[in-house]
Amino acid sequence: MAAVSGIARVEKDVPLWFGPQPSDPDIHQLDIGQLPSVQAFLSRLDAETRCRRFGAPLSDAALDLQAITALENAELMLGIFSEQGLRGMLELYRKGGSSVMELLIVVEGASRRRGMGRRLLNASMRQALDMDARSVDLIYTSDNWPMRRLAQRAGARIDLAFGTFRARIDLAQKPIITRHLRIPIADDLPEIEGQRGRQI
Repeated sequence: MAAVSGIARVEKDVPLWFGPQPSDPDIHQLDIGQLPSVQAFLSRLDAETRCRRFGAPLSDAALDLQAITALENAELMLGIFSEQGLRGMLELYRKGGSSVMELLIVVEGASRRRGMGRRLLNASMRQALDMDARSVDLIYTSDNWPMRRLAQRAGARIDLAFGTFRARIDLAQKPIITRHLRIPIADDLPEIEGQRGRQI
């Protein structure tokens, strides 16, 4: 495989998350008190988004149960609000007793391309550090291009298994988001748990 030569000019590197700073005013922690808002948000997701997030186009009734399960079991749930409505949601789960946490993000279709996923990720990384996490696994389907780009920008170690990407973000590395990315090749992607990275 021929290597892709050169890296596009980077105007400025932007930290994935910064040091102490005011919290994002549009992002709030979700708890069981916000159950109706979470259920209403999930019910607005189109079939494609439901498949990407849950692996199947779940019914509204099934999503209502998913909302309850998430609020009861997630280590942290964050919501991003715009125009007084919940537009995106992030779930953070601890993997057993390890220092690795698993992260899931979903943003409604009408609110995409507005940086909401990045802002949710930024907020969760700071809180994951406070919870003594050393790394975070970002889970997303192979056709979810926005999440793939976000993982690349975070310098994540990427592995593909059964059509799902697992991108591990090392919190100690203080990853940066670059404004321009070159196309990665298989040899660029580090290994996770003894497996070579796959081309994305």
